[in-house]
Parts: sequence; structure tokens; C-alpha cells
Amino acid sequence: MSDTPADVLLEIHTHALAGMLNVPRHFGGCFREPQYVGYTATPFANVFIDPGDDEDIFPSDFLISLPRPSGYMGVQDFHDLDLAIPRDERTYANSQEKAHIRDIYESTEDRLQEAMDAFVLSGALKLYRADHGVDDGPFRHHTMLAHQSVRKDDHADLALQINSMWHQAGYSSAAGHERLAALWASDFAPVSEARASDLPAPASYEELRPYVNAARQRIGSGGQPVIVVNGDSDRYFDQLNLDFDRTPHVWKILVGGTKLSRGFTVEGLTITYYRRTTQQADTLMQMGRWFGFRPGYRDLVRLYIGREETLGSGRNAKTVDLYEAFEAICRDEELFREELARYAPLVDGRPQVTPAQIPPLVGQHLPWVKPSARNKMFNAELVEVRSPGVWEEPTAYPEDPDALRHNTECWAPVLGALSHAPVSLHVDGSPQYDARVGTVSHRDLLTVLCDLRWSAPEQFSPHLEFLLDAGREPGRIDDWFVIAPMQTSARRNEARILGHGPFSLARRRRRRGSLFGAIRDPKHVAAAKRVAGATSLTGNATVEQNVRPRRGALVIYPVVESEPRIASDGSVDPRDLVMGFAFVAPSSTAQGDRPLVRFRAIDSTRAEAAIIDRDDMRS
Repeated sequence: MSDTPADVLLEIHTHALAGMLNVPRHFGGCFREPQYVGYTATPFANVFIDPGDDEDIFPSDFLISLPRPSGYMGVQDFHDLDLAIPRDERTYANSQEKAHIRDIYESTEDRLQEAMDAFVLSGALKLYRADHGVDDGPFRHHTMLAHQSVRKDDHADLALQINSMWHQAGYSSAAGHERLAALWASDFAPVSEARASDLPAPASYEELRPYVNAARQRIGSGGQPVIVVNGDSDRYFDQLNLDFDRTPHVWKILVGGTKLSRGFTVEGLTITYYRRTTQQADTLMQMGRWFGFRPGYRDLVRLYIGREETLGSGRNAKTVDLYEAFEAICRDEELFREELARYAPLVDGRPQVTPAQIPPLVGQHLPWVKPSARNKMFNAELVEVRSPGVWEEPTAYPEDPDALRHNTECWAPVLGALSHAPVSLHVDGSPQYDARVGTVSHRDLLTVLCDLRWSAPEQFSPHLEFLLDAGREPGRIDDWFVIAPMQTSARRNEARILGHGPFSLARRRRRRGSLFGAIRDPKHVAAAKRVAGATSLTGNATVEQNVRPRRGALVIYPVVESEPRIASDGSVDPRDLVMGFAFVAPSSTAQGDRPLVRFRAIDSTRAEAAIIDRDDMRS
């Protein structure tokens, strides 16, 4: 049972052979029919263990996505995933980001002092609650994590900086209390009122002040409020007296290191200060230590995170929004979990997906995942993904300007089929929006889709195979209702595309190499699903009159990655345009007797093998 990422386990395998990983291996050799069940908090972890190693613990029979446990703070508690509420209408009550996220921009400076103040205030509020009848068990430990580098020298510098700031913060002075009172009034008081109105709360900062002094004393006990966490051995942590099980109270600021990406659990984590840049999806996911159980203090959790961090240097330097990057990885995780749940039912008594077939499914979200050995390759190839009634949203669009122009030109017949005058679309429970709409035959849409270019073709090809197969049999699918949403804000960008339009241009970013994050606007999903028969919710007259038994829905998003260059005639250069889209296939494409996914073994003579040699395939 481990929440350690498997690629890290591989890295430390030679150093810890007698440790955790070796236990299942050792006992596996002691029994004729050994059975092993592993748990991991990282949903992509199993594909990072090389299944080609006969002595490894790669699962051979099943892989199951477990339901989210009650009381757990996860991605949905830190990100407004698919929230249809306009940004200017979001509040502490209806927005996770507004309640828990504190942005660090160049214009805000580093906000490190504010994060430390938040740590003191949240500790004081825990003590106040414990003194007013709330179970103090979850408040035994109270920690803040500061992480912005993997280099030990940087850890020492940051720890020294925090230690100096702590002793200069004046937490017992009038100026210090004035600063804390302002933060309490502007942040913690309104958030707790919106999120934890059932918990005791001070009526004023003066009522909280005695608990601020108590929190300060706990954090600064021993004259050292900071502990650097960058060792690799348990002995190292014994020396620090950092044992959350045996130490009565750990109230400290932890300056994080590599250990945090190796399964080290931070108890009582309430304030996180995160500015580390990385291009590795699994590393970014593992550094998200702010997920976890926070009973009695969910409303106090804050994440201070860099939104304009520099990655690389010189000509290769670029600015990274860590919050958006983390959201993109988390969204991939959520989609992967949904896929596993969708493929869980048996078909004809057999599983739809075996562990050996998981790697190409993960490759739909993380296309750079490869076996650890260069002379190896995954044996399973994903051929088809059938998704009747499911919103599917490709993200692997090309970056080359000529390829972008080619794709835009492919869409010209569809753009020409759309109405000039926008119509309003609305489904119960979702916001109304305007769009240009039209219909195209399934045959015409396939002509477009078959000619598109991709940065990672394997991401879309299984979906294309599904749509091709749906068109081979009569009575499965007739046509598509096409929706091109129109923006109405004063800051909207509009342009003509290849003589058609105008169309609204959506601003989106590539967040994982060449892959975009979410292309869609959440408010557009319901109408598309209603037209495709994927929901029983009722739409307005325009939506309902376009519902057909064998009709799918296609939503088009002309995307720009920077401020668009609009010509004098109102057109946009197709080389600057990413023609994004999403589709919902009609329920008529469902075939209950067929699995939702289909794989092909590259080496059919070893169909059960997860990994094969590249050299064998060349021969």
C-alpha cells in the first residue's frame, strides 16, 4: 500500500530492495499462487512501473478506480472545474478557487509574509475552535509547506529567509496584530462564514488575539519555526524529531525537498506556498501535497501558488502558470478515473480492459509516457474508443503554422453551413448562450475529421475509428448539429474565417507540451448533450426542435493562443488559428454487446505481454 509514485519507486529500487517494494516480490516467490493487491493515490502510477520486469509488481489481473472518500479535499476543492458561473459572479461560497487559492504574480510580490501570517491565523483559529467544543484531534499537528526548488542549497536559503522573517514579523507587537487583524477581516472571517458557518468563530480579532499568541508560541517553540525536509532516510527525520505519530504536536513551517515527492505525508497541512516549476506531470502531481483530509479546518486551507513562474533560462525561458498546469494534470486524472469507471462493467463475463492495456489509455492523456527501457515498447495499441453520449474533447492540435492552416481549410465546408444570425441555446439548470448553428451530414463530417493533422495522432485516432464504424452501418447516425458559440462580453474577439463568420475566438493555452488544457466552456456542454440524446433535461425551443434520434452534436471552438492579428477586412490568418472542437455522439451509436474500448496486440503471438522488444518487431 503506497502513495509513492511508481517512477520514484523505480528510482530508489536499488537503494531500497529490502524495503517496501521487495515485500510483495519476496512473498511472491514463497507461494505457488501468490496474490497481491496494491493501493496508490496516484492514478497514473502503475504505468510507470516497468511491466516488462518479471519480478516487478505490475498488476496482472485488474485495476480499479476507487470512489472518492468522504471528507477528502481533492481537485474539486481547489479548482472550479466546469463551473458555469461567470468569474465576476463567483464568491467565497460558490468558488473553490476564490476560497482557497491565493495567487502569486509579479505585481503581488512574493506574498511569503502573508502566507506566514495565514499560518499563524489558521493555527489560532484551530485553537479557538478546540477551546469552544470542536474535537481537537485533527488540530494536533499544524503545518505550513514552502516549496520552490529541489536544490538543497535553495532549501537552506529559503529556510534562513523564513526564519529571519519570522523573528522580524512582530507577532507580539501592535504592528503585527494590526497586520493579522486585516488579514482575518479580509480573508479568513468571510471565507469561514461562507464555508464553515456551523463551526464556532470569533466575533472580532480581539477575541481571537489570545489564541494568536498561543499559536505563535507553539510554532516558534525551540526558537526554530522552520524545518527543512530534504533527507531521504528515516534516520534523518528521527534526528529532526519530525515523527507525526510519536511527537505530540508538530507546529512548524516545512521547507520542502525531494522527499515530498517520495510519499512523505505532511500531517495537519493547512497553508502551502508553492512556486516550484517542473515539466514532469507526475512530479507536479506528487508535489500537490495540499490534497488530503482536513476535518474541522477545510475552510482554513490556503494555497499560495505562482501564476507567473519562469521555467528554463535564456532563449528557452518561458512563463508558467503553476495553478493552471496543475489543473490540467488533475483534469487528466479525473478523466482517466471516469474512463476506468466507464470500462469497469464486464462484457460477456470478461473485463473490457486489463492492466496490460492501461498504458495506451494513459497515453490518451499523457502521450509522452513510455516504457523505462528505450529498447522496449508497450504491446497494447488502443484501436477504438466508443463514447455514445459522452462529451469528447481532443486537445492534441498541431503547432506548425502550415498544419494549422490546413486544418482550418478542412473546416471550411462546416463553417459555411452555419447560420449567419446567432440563436439562443438553453437547457434547464445551465446558463443561456448565443451560437451560430447548422447541420452537416455524418459523411461530410468524416471527410473533415479524416483529413485533420495532430501533434499526437494516437490521441484522436481511436475516436475517429468509432465514428467511422458508426457510419458503416445504417440506422446508427445520420447527421450532426453544429454549434459555434458566440461570446457576448465587451472584451470578446471576433473575426471572419476563410470568408465565413464572424466567429468568436476563444483564448486558450497549451498546458502540457503540445496539449491544450480544457477547450470547452462548461455552459456549452448541456445543450450538446441534449441534442445528442445524452440527457433528459429539457432545452428551449431551438434546442428541442433540433433533437433527433440519430443526430450527434459538434461544438466548434476557433482558438487563438495570443492576441489575434485581425486584418483590415476583419479576417484572422488561418496559420494563427487552432480549430478546436468537441463532440457528443448520439445514443443510437451504442451497442450493448460490444466493449467500449478495443485494443490490438502489436505482437499478436504474445497478446498477454504488456511490454515487448522493439528489436523483435523490426525483425
